[in-house]
Amino acid sequence: MKFVRPFVKTVGSLSETVRDANRFREVAVVLAKHGLGVLVSGVDVPGVQTDTEFKGTPQRLVQALQELGPTFIKFGQILSTRPDLLPQEYLVALQQLQDDVEPLSFASLQSTVQEDLGEQWDSLVQSIEENPLATASIAQVHRGVLMDGRQVVFKIRRPKIDAIIESDLHILRFLLERFLHEFPEMELFDPRGMFLEFEKALSAELDFVQELKNLQRFNKSFYHMEGIRFPDEIEELSSKRVLCMEFLEGFPIRKAREKGYDMELIGERYLSLAYTMLFDHGFFHGDLHPGNVLVLPDQSIGVIDCGMVGYLSREMKEQLATLIYALHRGDNKLIAKIFFEISIKKERIDYIAFERDAVRVAEKHWSGDSFADMDIGAFLLDLTNNALRHKVYAPTAFTMFFKAVLTTEGLAKSLLPEVDPLKVAQPYVKKLVNARWEPEHWTDLGTQNLLAFSSILKRLPISLSQLMDDVDYQRLQVTVQQVEQKKDQQAAMRRQGLLVLGLLALGWLGFGIAGYMKEGVSLLFGLGLGISMLLQFFILVVLWRTYGDT
Repeated sequence: MKFVRPFVKTVGSLSETVRDANRFREVAVVLAKHGLGVLVSGVDVPGVQTDTEFKGTPQRLVQALQELGPTFIKFGQILSTRPDLLPQEYLVALQQLQDDVEPLSFASLQSTVQEDLGEQWDSLVQSIEENPLATASIAQVHRGVLMDGRQVVFKIRRPKIDAIIESDLHILRFLLERFLHEFPEMELFDPRGMFLEFEKALSAELDFVQELKNLQRFNKSFYHMEGIRFPDEIEELSSKRVLCMEFLEGFPIRKAREKGYDMELIGERYLSLAYTMLFDHGFFHGDLHPGNVLVLPDQSIGVIDCGMVGYLSREMKEQLATLIYALHRGDNKLIAKIFFEISIKKERIDYIAFERDAVRVAEKHWSGDSFADMDIGAFLLDLTNNALRHKVYAPTAFTMFFKAVLTTEGLAKSLLPEVDPLKVAQPYVKKLVNARWEPEHWTDLGTQNLLAFSSILKRLPISLSQLMDDVDYQRLQVTVQQVEQKKDQQAAMRRQGLLVLGLLALGWLGFGIAGYMKEGVSLLFGLGLGISMLLQFFILVVLWRTYGDT
């Protein structure tokens, strides 16, 4: 299949192009060997015969990435989730990528452990197995027993892997820029943004202190939830390059059926875990694929490899709830408006065209009047991919959330047909949406407005004093722009006036709510609510007189 055009622009000598010329030669040799030499054509690479045509196949691409090592393997794994970028046959092949490498001897890792934990680290350890339990490109895992008898594992970073990854990231960035030079239309899919997030994810995986903190947070959030386990962290034996944690005795979830476990119970526990993270906590495992989900002997679900996580702020959760609520109501234009407001726009957008396509996506995914009929993950991802055509980009946190929902639903459908992921998701989605209408939400909103209004009032005397000084010392400068039509000028002034009145209405509403929180129904509450309603009524009258006949 031919989906890459030949590169025709020579970008100069190799030494001027990348920092690590030797590593670049290695990459170029591997790419050329597997029919991908076109990706480095136009660059003077001594001893490498490049092609002017793409001669790769899905399997050859996988073999090349596997041979190039950790950074390229992980990049291929990210690409396997992007149907908007690659043909289906390449997506299927890239999903076969395994991050398995030849093991290192424990002796070669001991210097890392001693440098990070100190010479006496082994005084806390009864024994440690020299043969690794698991090997990966970034770290190796060894089982051990502490002096108090606890079964643990040591996750130890491979020597110099950070320098290798840094060099590979620079080379990948260079290849990406060359690709975009030849295919400027691919800018539409924000590949630079994707690559930036890839860099951040890799950095997080290299820092075991961050993974330790993630484990602590997950354990704190799920300690009360029956049938869910995260490894306990051993902080005194952990560092940036070494992570010690409890060993969970279990096996990957894909093997649970053949071992005769209750798959309905396993499925409900897995989905409850995933949806609690996603919809309740907003702090979620960013890579919850089958290899990271274990089934323990008591049929509990164990979760490992917590280096990559996603986070939704309270504001983001409210925006997500509004989006799902609009879908439930069938208000497709509101869906378009909300998604447009939360997204990143790098240039002026044809909103009418964007809204038309967003409505089409919503109509495709809405088929009833119950939350149980929603395929949330597919809807959100489809909406995101459609928006890309209009150069409208969802914030990274939302994109990661959408993919996590899809991963959850995909695992359930492929391994746990006994449970319906949409049915299990229903109460979580309802709870998220209903939370928007709880009194506590509006109380918090009123308090935030009151604090903002108070801040403005505190600054007002100083700002007025500075303004008067500017007038007195003739420092005040006013830029006047001639408005061609008097009618336009009046409309602009009316809008500004309405904006000021709206802010005052919010401020008085916050004042009333704060009074209610302190004293219940009182004079302060009535005064704030009354003035706010009066201002809002005045705004409505002005709007009606202005636009009522249009």
